[in-house]
Amino acid sequence: MAGTSLASPGSASPRRRATGILLAVLLVGAKGAAGDTVIDYLERPPAGDGMTILDLRPADRCSSGSFAGARCLPVTDVLGPHRRLAGFSGILWLLGSAGLDGSERVLIIGDRPADREFMAGLLYLAGQRRISILTTAASNAAGSSPGTPRGRTRERIWQAPVRADRILLRSELATRLASARPPVLIDGRSEAEYWGERIRALRGGHLPGAQHLPLSPPGGAGAVSFGPEAFGGAPVAYAHDSYEGLVYLSRLVALGVDARLYLEGWVGWASDGALPVDSLSFPSVPGAAAVVRAADPGSPRRMWLPWLAVVLAGPLLLLLVFQAGRRWRR
Repeated sequence: MAGTSLASPGSASPRRRATGILLAVLLVGAKGAAGDTVIDYLERPPAGDGMTILDLRPADRCSSGSFAGARCLPVTDVLGPHRRLAGFSGILWLLGSAGLDGSERVLIIGDRPADREFMAGLLYLAGQRRISILTTAASNAAGSSPGTPRGRTRERIWQAPVRADRILLRSELATRLASARPPVLIDGRSEAEYWGERIRALRGGHLPGAQHLPLSPPGGAGAVSFGPEAFGGAPVAYAHDSYEGLVYLSRLVALGVDARLYLEGWVGWASDGALPVDSLSFPSVPGAAAVVRAADPGSPRRMWLPWLAVVLAGPLLLLLVFQAGRRWRR
């Protein structure tokens, strides 16, 4: 089953232009069905709201100056090498060491927009009640109050139920895609990655039947809201990896989409060669064509190279043998 690109109206294909226009109509006309807003975007922190502020910058920068009462939780604390996500049990312990139990309204601040949205998506899956994202860089807006580093032990125990029904693992997704009623898939990567033109994994392409729907960060007040009816059901979202997938999820949730997330993302799916792929492609190896040509025994330009080596090496070998014989006689 071929995928569909829900791209902007400027896309090349008329079919894709029509699909993009139809989606735009659905986005404007549909109403959110996910209940109360869980994630929103703020241009400035509300005064006296009693929110818990989470500063994602490096600990030294957070400690030197942040918003009053901010807690320091560097985003690197929940990521391993190659942006691998830590286990959820460890993450919940880590959140408790930052003084969270899931019942608060959290304001996320930091300098990198993707880090802020990643943490919002992570807190959403962990069960956080309400999450706001400050769209202004913390270094430009924070005051001189020192942030509080997270403790070495838990200050609070995480109480919120994890939104486990919002997470799909690889085996579960593969089973559902092979069923008679597969879920709607939406791909949040770039168009070049979706069509396999840019490859950051073992293979390029997209999940079977996935629709291409990249999203920019919602604009806060007046942002478009839409619900599952725009997709014919609650969609399954994915991006390149867990980091980019959580960024994508936070944008969907902020727009009112009751989405589920394939957490591993494309890099996990592409790593299993037995799984089906649409628009399949493979990364090219630099210089591979030159290596093949050099190894081709039928290349007429290089047939004389072995003979030239024999002609040049023969006299040198005789000279070495002659010198060795003279030394032995002495």
